[in-house]
This record gives sequence, structure tokens and C-alpha cells, in this order.
Amino acid sequence: MRPAIFFDCDGVLNEEPGGHGVLGPDDIRLIPGAGTAVRAAREGGYLAIIVTNRAQVAKGFVTLAGLETIFARLRALLAEDGGIVDAIYFCPHHPERGMPGGATDFQITCDCRKPGTLLLRRAVDDFGIDVSRSMLIGDSLRDIGAGHAMGLKSYGVGTGFACRDVERYPDRTLPAPDRMFSDVGEAVAFCVAHP
Repeated sequence: MRPAIFFDCDGVLNEEPGGHGVLGPDDIRLIPGAGTAVRAAREGGYLAIIVTNRAQVAKGFVTLAGLETIFARLRALLAEDGGIVDAIYFCPHHPERGMPGGATDFQITCDCRKPGTLLLRRAVDDFGIDVSRSMLIGDSLRDIGAGHAMGLKSYGVGTGFACRDVERYPDRTLPAPDRMFSDVGEAVAFCVAHP
């Protein structure tokens, strides 16, 4: 069984664009050092797996095909610095129903939207991941909540929402990151140094 480092996307690997989020490949702008961080994770013996909420699909801003072009661009940019991603797991859902112009098939309550854990559970099953030696890096309290629910050490970064998105968390019991780091590079360096 191999350990993994689970990465959120927006605000961790690429800049958080605000508004409706990343809507096309040209919206992807890597956070400096993100590709090197993913490479360092893999060189340290970890799988590099992305887990990301993509409510833009449910809201009708992005199709599943469009989402694949976004992920292809992200993979390509990370790979320029040797950052090879083992897998991307995403949630296309949003619990709000009846959004004008939305994709009603995806307007559901689900277990994969973080802080739900289904994305993480799927990855663990697919790759035979050793959860006890794995970590999660995120910029949102939703990331931290999902990681903790899986028993993962869950680290926050100062980029993106910087784990200050209290109003976006769906519960009154707010999770706290196990540690905070300035960015994904610093977080991965800690993970590799403290397996």
C-alpha cells in the first residue's frame, strides 16, 4: 500500500480566480512552485492525487467535456516542472436545485462534494492507498473537513481562501488545519520530511 498526498486545485495548485471559478483552460494560472511541489511529492514516494469540487458543472457554467480540457491544461502546466498527477477526482454536483441555466442532473445532494469523503474513498479504493501515511493539502475548510473525516493529516495553505472561508462551511463545527503553510511547496516539503 502506498501513501498519497491529496491536493485541492483552486487556491492550492492554481490561483483561485474568484467569481464563478475556473471556467476554461485559459483561467488556469499555476501558483508559483506548484509543479515542483507535485514532483517533490512523487519523488518522496507519494501518489499525487487531486480532489476537487466543481460545482460549475451543476451551475451550467462548464460541461463535463469542458472540465476535461481544464484538467488537461492543469496537468500540462504542472508537468512542465515535472509534476505528474496520478489521478483527478472531482465532484460536479451542487445541492441547490433549480438554478437558472444549470444542469439539473447534477443539482443534487451527494457524498462526493467536500467536506464529504466519497472522492477520497474512491481514490483509496482505486489505488490501495495507506491512509495512515497519507495527507491532504487544501486552502478551504471544506478540504480540511474532508481530510479529517478520512483520518488524514490535513494541512492548510495561505494561498486561495487560506482556510478562512468560515461562511462557506456547511456545519457549525469548524475544522482546524493540523498546520498552516505559506504555500503548497512549503506544505509538501513538510510532508516529505515528516512522513
